[in-house]
Amino acid sequence: MSDLYYVAPENASALRQGRGVLTGAEARHLAKVMRGKPGDEVALFDGSGYEFRGRILTVARDVVELEILESREDDREPDVAATVLLALPKGDRQKWAIEKLCELGVRRVVPLESRRSDVKVDEGVRERLERHALEASKQCGRLRLMSITPALAVSELSALAELLDARLKDENALSPQARRLRERFDGFGLFDEFRPGDDVVRVVAHPRSDGDFGQTGFQELVRSRLARAPRGVLAAIGPAGGFSAEEVQSAAACGWIPLDLGRQVYRVETAALVTAALFLHLT
Repeated sequence: MSDLYYVAPENASALRQGRGVLTGAEARHLAKVMRGKPGDEVALFDGSGYEFRGRILTVARDVVELEILESREDDREPDVAATVLLALPKGDRQKWAIEKLCELGVRRVVPLESRRSDVKVDEGVRERLERHALEASKQCGRLRLMSITPALAVSELSALAELLDARLKDENALSPQARRLRERFDGFGLFDEFRPGDDVVRVVAHPRSDGDFGQTGFQELVRSRLARAPRGVLAAIGPAGGFSAEEVQSAAACGWIPLDLGRQVYRVETAALVTAALFLHLT
C-alpha cells in the first residue's frame, strides 16, 4: 500500500466535497520528505474508515491542497468490536502495545488505573497514545482510527457496565456515577458501534493461580456462554502484578466474567494482545 496521509478533523468535511487539505506535519512530510508536487496522486484518510485518492493541486508552507478523485470504504474491520481496557505498561512497551492492538483491529483502548498501576494517565499521556495509534494506522494501512479514551479507574467498571447496558437496552436511567462517566467520555464515540439487543461480552483477565473467582478459560467460555460470535467484547487487562482480589470480586459482582488465559505468565501487553486476538478471530 502507498503512503497514507491523515486529514485532520477540521478538514475532514471537505473530503466529501471533492477537496483535500493537509496541514502541519502531514503536509511537511509530503512536501519536503516525499517531494510531492502538483499532479502527483496520493492516498488520504480521515480515520472514519474511508480512503480517498487525491491529486496534488498546490504545495505551500505547511499546507498541501488536493483534488479528490475517488473514495472507497474499508471492509477489513473485524466483525467483533473490541475495546481493551489496559493498565498501561511503562516506557516503550506502551507504544508497542498500542501499535499491535491497532494492527489487530481493536476498536478502542481505555487506559485503566488500578491499585497496582505503574502509570498515571493524564491528558498528555492520552494524546501521546493517540499519536502512536495514528502512526500505527498509517503503517499498517488501517483506515479507521483506534480511539484512545480518557482513563478509567477499576472502581468505575460498574459504571461503565451500566453505560453499556443502557445502550444495549435503550434505557436512559443512569446512576450519578454513570452520568459523570458519560460526560467524561463525551466526544469519544463510546459504544456508538452497538445497537439495542447486541450481544457484548465483558471479561476481566485474571489467572486461577491468583485465587478462585469463578474464572473460565476461553474455550470454556465459548462453549458454555457464547452461542455465536458476540457483536463486541470489553476486555480488562491488569497491571504487572495483576488486579487485586478486591478489584476482581467487585468486577465480577457487576457482570464482568473473570477470564483465565492459561498457565503462561504474560506481560501486560502480551495479555492484551492474546485476549484481543482470541475474540477478534471468533466467527
